[in-house]
Amino acid sequence: DQTPGAKRAHTLYATLYRVAGRAAWVAMEPITGRTHQLRAHMAEIGHPIIGDGKYGGSGQDNPGDGWGAQLGGVISKKLHLHARTMAFEHPVTRKPVVIHAPLPQHMAQSWEVLGWEDSFAREDPFEDIR
Repeated sequence: DQTPGAKRAHTLYATLYRVAGRAAWVAMEPITGRTHQLRAHMAEIGHPIIGDGKYGGSGQDNPGDGWGAQLGGVISKKLHLHARTMAFEHPVTRKPVVIHAPLPQHMAQSWEVLGWEDSFAREDPFEDIR
């Protein structure tokens, strides 16, 4: 509301797992379809996505104050944003199309370091609010 010319954007999000207040696995679903919406919303609430060089804060090194888009250590500096599942209606057949994608290698390595497994998250983290 405070940004002149900005269009309204809505995102559902849910924190799935946390690691000592330093990192969180967050499920997000864009309700609107604005450019960089998920990245901008996470940065706006003070929790930029790991590896986000555009919205991750002024310094890409995380000095331990919770800001900055790098965790350091063995966690990759690549963007940790992944479309795990996408679903839509086929424009010709009108049948539902659901696509599942595994984590990219750099994120799979980060999940291993953080002790997370894909099976920890429900298929649809938002089913209770639909």
